Amino acid sequence: MSDQQIDLGKLAYAGALAAARGWQDLLPGKTIYPRDEVEIAFQDYAERANMDDWDHWADIFTPECLYVDHHFGVFHTAKEVASWMTPLMATQPEMRFIPEWHVVMGNLVVNYNWNRWPNPEGSAIDYGEWRNPGPTADYRYQFPCVTLNIYGGNGKFCYEEDLYSPAAYLEIRDTWRRDMGIAD
Repeated sequence: MSDQQIDLGKLAYAGALAAARGWQDLLPGKTIYPRDEVEIAFQDYAERANMDDWDHWADIFTPECLYVDHHFGVFHTAKEVASWMTPLMATQPEMRFIPEWHVVMGNLVVNYNWNRWPNPEGSAIDYGEWRNPGPTADYRYQFPCVTLNIYGGNGKFCYEEDLYSPAAYLEIRDTWRRDMGIAD
């Protein structure tokens, strides 16, 4: 087993523990916000995720929050989220986050979304059109992600957990870069 595999295992384990504690700490006894307020915040979240302005996107989180990405780590403040996400996404500005469907249950939003890069030859509908993206099968470079968010009031979320296959992410990103002639 390589050092990288061990480190990824420890990172995933830390993420699983943080998620378990987050669910335990964030859900019980919280104010339940009106569904329309949570829906508006989700729409703002999705719009920001497709603007390529990751500092602005990270401002959708409460100052103290919990963000669990089982591949990249655990973050505890909106500032930490921005400090991680902004440089990461600067290396892949073409990536878009397209909601396939979402459900609002109290303060919880479950979002099944596609992390997508453009087809080299283009597509019938702009690959970044997140409100009406067209058929999923029209896009070759994408992987699914289930995102769990807990709304914390004032238009902001206090929790996010991203559930996806890191291996699929890396393979699809690298295949897209190769097919586009982009050197690493």
